[in-house]
Amino acid sequence: MAFLDPLDAAQRRRRYWIAAGAVLATTAIMTLFLIESRWGYSPPDPVIIYAQSWKADRSRADAIADAKATRAAREAKLAQSRAYIATLSGKAREDAQKQYDDYVAGNGFKKDIPYVAAQPSVDAIVRVPAPAEPPIE
Repeated sequence: MAFLDPLDAAQRRRRYWIAAGAVLATTAIMTLFLIESRWGYSPPDPVIIYAQSWKADRSRADAIADAKATRAAREAKLAQSRAYIATLSGKAREDAQKQYDDYVAGNGFKKDIPYVAAQPSVDAIVRVPAPAEPPIE
């Protein structure tokens, strides 16, 4: 039953091994946290999708009018860009035309002007009523 009453040197050596293991484990965990925080996994940026909300009584004619207004606004923006490109010359014109073609090919104009209302809604404005006068007693 000598293992129940170890020698002082053996007991001290066992305690040193336990202390070294604890320091090593702590150091390893802290190092891994440091590495992960600097170069580790970071989730991708969230994609925000905005959805247009309409009233329940919106008619098909209103939807078609909104689509036409949106298309007209997009065409106006593209026409403005083409008019500006026409004023350029040389290398600047070639660069601007390439940038315009890439913009159109990537549907950038649909992202810049996603929706235009044919008739802006005034119902969306919330008006706070003025406070009433307190009754005089």
